[in-house]
Amino acid sequence: MKILLLIMTAFAASAGLLSAQHIKISGLLMDSTASKPVEFATVALMKNGKIVEGANSDTKGRFVFNKVRPDKYAVQVTLMGYVTKTVENINATENEDFEIGIIKLTPAVQKLNEVTVTEQKSLFEEKADRMVYNAEKDISIKGGDATDVLKKIPSIAVDIEGNVQLRGSSNIKVLINNKPSSIVARSVSDALKQIPADIIKQVEVITSPSAKYDAEGTAGIINIITKKNSVNGTNGSVSPNFGQWNNWPNASINHRMNGISIAANGGFSNWKNKRNMQLLRSFTNADTVTNQNQVQWINGRGKNFYGTLNVDWDIDSLNRIGAGWNYYNGINTNGFDITFEESQFGNVRQYFRRDMKRTYDWAGSTINFDYTRLFKKPQKELTLLMMYSFEEEDSDYWSDLMNRDNSVYYREKSYNISNNKEGTIQLDFTNPIDSISKFELGSKTIFRKILSDYRISSASDGSTDFRDMPDLANIFDYAQQVTSAYAVYSRTPKKKWGINLGARYEHTFIQANFLNGTSPFSNNYGNIIPSLSLSRSLKKEQQVRFSYSQRIQRPQFYYLNPYVNQSDSKNQYGGNPYLKPELTHSIEANYSVSIKQTSYNASFFLRKTNNAIEGINSVDSSGVMKQIFQNVAENSAYGVNLSANTKITKQWSVNGSLNLFYSVLESAELKTRNADWMYRLNLNSTIDFGKGFKAQLFGFYNSPRVNLQGKYGGFGFYNIVFQKEVLKKKGTIGFGYDNPFNQTIKWRNDFVGANFVQTQDVAMYRRGWRINLKYDFGKMAGKQREKKKISNDDKKGGEGNN
Repeated sequence: MKILLLIMTAFAASAGLLSAQHIKISGLLMDSTASKPVEFATVALMKNGKIVEGANSDTKGRFVFNKVRPDKYAVQVTLMGYVTKTVENINATENEDFEIGIIKLTPAVQKLNEVTVTEQKSLFEEKADRMVYNAEKDISIKGGDATDVLKKIPSIAVDIEGNVQLRGSSNIKVLINNKPSSIVARSVSDALKQIPADIIKQVEVITSPSAKYDAEGTAGIINIITKKNSVNGTNGSVSPNFGQWNNWPNASINHRMNGISIAANGGFSNWKNKRNMQLLRSFTNADTVTNQNQVQWINGRGKNFYGTLNVDWDIDSLNRIGAGWNYYNGINTNGFDITFEESQFGNVRQYFRRDMKRTYDWAGSTINFDYTRLFKKPQKELTLLMMYSFEEEDSDYWSDLMNRDNSVYYREKSYNISNNKEGTIQLDFTNPIDSISKFELGSKTIFRKILSDYRISSASDGSTDFRDMPDLANIFDYAQQVTSAYAVYSRTPKKKWGINLGARYEHTFIQANFLNGTSPFSNNYGNIIPSLSLSRSLKKEQQVRFSYSQRIQRPQFYYLNPYVNQSDSKNQYGGNPYLKPELTHSIEANYSVSIKQTSYNASFFLRKTNNAIEGINSVDSSGVMKQIFQNVAENSAYGVNLSANTKITKQWSVNGSLNLFYSVLESAELKTRNADWMYRLNLNSTIDFGKGFKAQLFGFYNSPRVNLQGKYGGFGFYNIVFQKEVLKKKGTIGFGYDNPFNQTIKWRNDFVGANFVQTQDVAMYRRGWRINLKYDFGKMAGKQREKKKISNDDKKGGEGNN
């Protein structure tokens, strides 16, 4: 028995020793200036100055020593570009594993004589849940604005007015640095014209957003990411750009030191355009056919200023606060010279000339604050974000009607003063379950307040003695609150199917009041929004992804404002405060593969929208067409997006795409159906001649696109750009020419209603030159921690005032 007891005691001691040999020592490497994980560093476990065991940090900065005997150790970390770091007095006991925590590495300051870049990021990248366009690599957009950038993206269509569609739908959400802008909610096209292309780093296109995103944007989300301060020291750029149709000077300056980062940028746009339009309309009233012929010349001019200031402070390796301010101001005017003639049976019934000026003057600011709390556990994070924005807009016109002898017989003027206030508070929490899976929770509340005050007055004798028209005036007071919460589980193993599964609940409260006697109304509704995505990486650099998402699209100010713009007495448009949200189901299958120097991508999608908002045209007995938005349609689209990027030679790269889909619009209420195939072709080619000299050719063609009552015409666009690096690569000089062989871009729009048929021929003057100059100054070293920002991707924004 004693012998057996001794054997058991010895066995227990041996087992304890073996257990001690398997104690783990682990830690996390972080960049001290950027607070980002440091990957592929060499980590040595040392005892008495000698190396006991070695390891490398993974892509998340994590390192582990799995078999360690109980003792006192030191850990030494080395990596080129960082100061060697040693952590002493690590006491590993036999009771439990030892977690060192975060080890901060300091970047080494080195003077580089020359750096040769042999491989650069591709112009387009396919990621797990989005397509990324690296705009900073594209020289053909220099000197333009954000619309020039979006034109380059395969699945996005941008018309001449700057109106944006994603896979044939204008129901998108445009974010700027992951957060909304109040001007985007009012007019997407106006907002894009205020952003210079030079400051855009990337554009992300997310066609199947997960539940962590706001449920708005039925076709998806377009996120425009601007260039930021990501380096230590002081640096910046100056870029005076000039063009035949737009001057875009802008500058930026950044300073980062001791965990504090300050970044400021600003710019000024001075644009102009010119177009000609001819409208032919026939309408029937009491079996009498009346013909209208309207020709108008439009000359537009605008001046817009924008500026941003952001301050971030890394308090320590686990805590960060930040604040930002964004300001914009603009005044934009279109001058109209219109000739109108109306006839019956070949006899002229009405004739007039209209001299009109329409002005949009706006100013707005956004203030944001954010706090981020990291934990010793990698990827565990808590963020609090708050934002407040305010925008004012004055929209007015002055119109003179003249006889054939150019004498004024009627005058009319109008103004619409509006403001939009928005406040947001958001809380997000991310908790990794293990190295390949995580769980995310969050909540968010948005408060909105919209006020629109409009007046119209006239002088029927052509004098300047204007009299108010109270029947056409109103004050619209609109309040909305959206409260939401979400939960998302994701798992991304390397060789198996990854999953992203989530659900979001959003509750909307609405209260609207009118001051002209119209009855006020209120509404509230809740929506559960599910999302599911499955993805897998296959052999030979292949990837597949399947996703389903449900989306909701709330109408915002552009669609709701009941003010009817009557500046063109025969063609009027206005909003509808009684609009309801759209609901969309979307299914997508994506396949991508890389073969040597070529990458291919194919996306197949199906999208169905109920309660779709459409601008419905109607013509009354006096021949006045009014366009009012209504929930009268069901919209379906089935299609494929094909794209390829290749290097024909080491210096010559080409990328192209085809977006092809079948669109069906139906309205049981209007007993109308319209359907057709639509497509968009993109081609982009870049040649690097060496010694800093490059050339790029770009072109696209948009096919005609259908709406519920007709079809918008197709058109093409192309340009060529040459660029040369100067001043030891700190500066660039570029020259571009748009549409060199065509003075104008022309297209035709056709509309049909219950009692009218209409065609509209448009010619936009777009041939023109541009010169872009840029100079970068300052020194650069180190990287900055990325931070979250508020993204109010829950509003259906306007498409501009065409």
